[in-house]
Amino acid sequence: MNAVELYKMLPKKNCGECRQGKCMPFALALIKGDAELSECPYLNEDAVDELKEKIVHSDWREDLILRLREDVRRIDFREVATQIGADLQNGTLLLKCMGREFAMDSGGEITTKGPVTPWIKILILHYVKTGGSAELGGKWVSFSELKSGMVKSFSFTRECEEPLREMLDGNTQKAALMLECFGAEKQEGFPTSHAWRIVLLPKMPVVILFWPADSEFASKVKILFDSTADRFLDIESIMFLVEGLVYNLEAAMARPVKGTSTA
Repeated sequence: MNAVELYKMLPKKNCGECRQGKCMPFALALIKGDAELSECPYLNEDAVDELKEKIVHSDWREDLILRLREDVRRIDFREVATQIGADLQNGTLLLKCMGREFAMDSGGEITTKGPVTPWIKILILHYVKTGGSAELGGKWVSFSELKSGMVKSFSFTRECEEPLREMLDGNTQKAALMLECFGAEKQEGFPTSHAWRIVLLPKMPVVILFWPADSEFASKVKILFDSTADRFLDIESIMFLVEGLVYNLEAAMARPVKGTSTA
């Protein structure tokens, strides 16, 4: 059982009562042996006993990275570079992810200035492996309008849009600043003045829309995708991509930033 399979069997309340705070990090910690099932207040004794028998301690991320690197070794970068929006220099694939430059050699090894997380490696490797080909449509659609998106739309709202809304609600100025640190740019022409476009991967731009609460309506966040997004990643990977953005934003929001308020 990998961390994703284990996560699906957890209560998924994201209650914040365990050390990891949310159920996905808790599942990862369980697989790595850094947490105990008893730390979850919503798992009864029978559920704990059942899950104990299924958990095999390993770092599933590293195993997945190794498998993806094997797949990438069989890809001709000359054929995929242009179609996925990457550059090719001396056999090395160059592409941007959230404002940072990454390089991938023919063996699937990924490097950049600074640290490279397993999450980034998995996303970039999977993106290159998929090798989607399409010109950006310029039409913005919701997650549910993407292929198979309707099935995961509730989970996407809960795991991606709602956490973003909470961050923007809590400190709009700081959240906007953090978005800009990940390459987001303010946009006009949308039905709210709080609109940012951010390129998560070369052919995977998204628009984040935020409506603050007013006397009539509660606050709201909507994330829009280019209509071609499902040509470059499957719906599970698209959700994983945005969850990664949310996770990194949450980590950035937790750090003090000079010149921003603490409201």
